[in-house]
Amino acid sequence: MKKILTSVFAFILAISLTACSTVNKNAEKKELKKVDFVLDWAINTNHTGLYVAKEKGYFAEEGIDLDIKPAPEDSTSDLIINNKAPFGIYYQDSMANKLSKGAGITAVAAIIEHNTSGIISLKKNNIKEPKDLEGKKYGTWNDPVELAMVKSLIQKQGGDANKLNLAPNTDTNSVTPLENGLFDAAWIYYAWDGKLAESMKLDINYFYLKDFNKDLDYYSPVIIANNDYLKENKEEAKKVLKAIKKGYVYAMEHPEEAAEILIKNAPELKDKKDFVVESQKYLSKQYASNKDHWGEFDANRWNAFYRWINENKITKQPLAENTGFSNDYIK
Repeated sequence: MKKILTSVFAFILAISLTACSTVNKNAEKKELKKVDFVLDWAINTNHTGLYVAKEKGYFAEEGIDLDIKPAPEDSTSDLIINNKAPFGIYYQDSMANKLSKGAGITAVAAIIEHNTSGIISLKKNNIKEPKDLEGKKYGTWNDPVELAMVKSLIQKQGGDANKLNLAPNTDTNSVTPLENGLFDAAWIYYAWDGKLAESMKLDINYFYLKDFNKDLDYYSPVIIANNDYLKENKEEAKKVLKAIKKGYVYAMEHPEEAAEILIKNAPELKDKKDFVVESQKYLSKQYASNKDHWGEFDANRWNAFYRWINENKITKQPLAENTGFSNDYIK
């Protein structure tokens, strides 16, 4: 009888412990704070650190359930400005007009340390530097800041920017219309369209904007946040960014595994695995020169670009020093 009672007690205890464990796990799940994060474009290697952080449980460690939202049809920044989501991805150049109008957003982390954007062309078009764009057909998004930068680089080398022929660039990538001759050159981010061109075995020329004007070594892309959210949820914002930083550092250290995680979350990239891996390897060296300082802004570089904006009168209102960014949440 004693053995039977002992067995029954042990069975009841095991059930109780299992039930308690289940309750505790459910409680842990319930305790995670859901935080929305809006992307800027179709999922690509700029976003890898987010998915790595989610996959590795870095957000859960901080009590956060990050809900990564696809890019909206309208501007990501408008959702953040109107407090429809606390975080999103945007760009320092595009922030200029928004900030000059008093938009309540702040860049809280730099995804890539330096500006990797530049001009791509087919080698046969013989475009090796900005002045070579004179008389060529340039695929443009018709963004005032974009055109001002391209034209200023042409003029800086003594070229005639008025001889730049503009063609609309409306494709999901710039490489396909370039290959088809719709334009001679286009502005791209090398990690994606540049690596795509390489994967297509295209014979290309490419130059970085920053190599011809150091003031154009601005931050793109960046993580932005709503100012009211930051004011009311400072510690939570730090937790979100702590997890994101761990994700990007892991992607720096393990680019091929990080690429696999990205593809897992974006099955449409499965057939482009080799290209995605090469893109990830490139970015693993671009996210930060020192992984311990991933995401931090250099105030001098940030301000240099906005001084350039002011000098060229691109925004209606000039931008003050240190406008629009903070290292308080990433350090």
